[in-house]
Amino acid sequence: MAELETLTARSSRMRTAPPRRASGAAPSTVASAPAPSARPRRRGRADAGPFWLIRGFLVATIALAFSTLERTEVWPNRSRLIATFKAPFFIEHKVHIGSQLPNVQLLLPSAADPEPDSYVMTQDLFNGKQVLLLSTPMAFSPGCSNKHIPGYMQALDRLKARGIDMIAVVTMDTPFVMHAWAEQLGASEEFLFLSDVSGQLAKSLGTTFQAGPFGLRPTRFAMMLVDMNITRWEIETEGNLKSSTADMFLANLS
Repeated sequence: MAELETLTARSSRMRTAPPRRASGAAPSTVASAPAPSARPRRRGRADAGPFWLIRGFLVATIALAFSTLERTEVWPNRSRLIATFKAPFFIEHKVHIGSQLPNVQLLLPSAADPEPDSYVMTQDLFNGKQVLLLSTPMAFSPGCSNKHIPGYMQALDRLKARGIDMIAVVTMDTPFVMHAWAEQLGASEEFLFLSDVSGQLAKSLGTTFQAGPFGLRPTRFAMMLVDMNITRWEIETEGNLKSSTADMFLANLS
């Protein structure tokens, strides 16, 4: 019995022990296969979907922001506009000489709350008339109050001699401001001051610009209308008061 247990233990050791290499035998050329290395898995197109969507969204947002800045003229001319009310030279006008003035709603000047008949349409005001329409960036501003409108007041007889039936002044201020401005200038009898407080006319003409802290303002211009048709249009695009002055406008008026 003891001999049987001894033989069994020896047989077990022989099965588990590694084979011994014979003396002088060449080493085995069979190499054991290396353990597979843990390589990082490359991201495929399916995994990159959310990444491309996010990047595309960011690019589109940036492009839209730049496009909006160019349309509103905020960015390229911001520093000049804040100081001088310079309208950018690349303003894209929506109507041109030969076009008809858009039919939009304006407000008559008033010191009290507007009445229903204070709201007027440009078609009702200007149709069948020869009208000189003056646009200014802001009521009571130095250039508008000291030179632009007073120049036309001094040239009133020459304007009437040209057959002009009405001279209207419009800007994006309230009817109360327009009333006070007309009184301050002493022009309420001969000039019609109109409030484009919501900017309907200026926006429909494409003549708005961003004037820094003053917000969206209309460009300065002088326009001749004959039965609502634009026959002459002098727009100040560099912030100077030149082509839209009374003397220059009358000199160029055919």
